[in-house]
Amino acid sequence: MITEKDIKARCAEVLTGAGFNAVASEVKEGFAKPAVFVSVTPASATLQSCGGATEQVTDNVEIKYISAAETEEDCIETAQIIKKLFLHRPFDIDGRHITIQTMEFDIENNVLYVYFDIEFIQKIETDEEFEEMNDLTLGGNV
Repeated sequence: MITEKDIKARCAEVLTGAGFNAVASEVKEGFAKPAVFVSVTPASATLQSCGGATEQVTDNVEIKYISAAETEEDCIETAQIIKKLFLHRPFDIDGRHITIQTMEFDIENNVLYVYFDIEFIQKIETDEEFEEMNDLTLGGNV
């Protein structure tokens, strides 16, 4: 079962592997620039069958890049790098291949914001136990 924590950790690993300084979202001061912050929030969950055995999950991912150069040019170049890391090729989370369909960018005060959704279907873990069915009798006028 993939959680938002798993997604956040894996996105930070991908960014760190590409040479970025991934900082915990809780840190507000005292970090080295350039730095990236990853935030993952649940967006939706939809049951896929009447028995509720699987669900389709959508999580919103936000990557915030704070430039050391504090220039729009640096933010634009970094947007291209992040696009190659997440949009142009799949990456794995908990043994599952994840592909991104759409990515959005915004630059405010020389800070780059990257947004995308991660969508996947997964089995629902349940504590509910059911009796095993032994015989099924169908009736009809045949």
